[in-house]
Amino acid sequence: MFIKNQRGLSMIELLIVISVTSLIISMGFNGYKTWHKKILLIDTHDTIKSALVRTQQLATAAAGSNSWGMHFTTSSYTIFSGDTYDQSDVNNKTWILNGIEIQNSETIFSDAFGVYGPDVIFSKFDGEANNTGTISIILSIDNSYNKNIEVKSSGQVN
Repeated sequence: MFIKNQRGLSMIELLIVISVTSLIISMGFNGYKTWHKKILLIDTHDTIKSALVRTQQLATAAAGSNSWGMHFTTSSYTIFSGDTYDQSDVNNKTWILNGIEIQNSETIFSDAFGVYGPDVIFSKFDGEANNTGTISIILSIDNSYNKNIEVKSSGQVN
């Protein structure tokens, strides 16, 4: 005899539901990871750009009667006062980049004589940059995502 009104799920139906659910979850997780990488890069880009603008504002205001600058390494950036970067200065403000790298940090900026270095210095009062260049930031684990920040001689940060 056949029982016409069975209740519950068969093992095959249960396996199909689990496999379809797993597929949907894995697709969503991969999309989330990609989105999270892009957000991390965009957030870091905006933070560095804001720090550059803040540094220029400090120079324009001649805070401490000095020009102001930023020093870049592969994994950090530092705001400093004066015409040169002094690593041992206790007034430096350093930020460590997590999951992000600055490409070619030793040769980002060049001055009028073609000398390359990791520092951009804004002149006091007028806020003009003594050297120009483009900062390229990438994800440490996936360099296919990148963003650029350009510093022009007028001090404009794009």
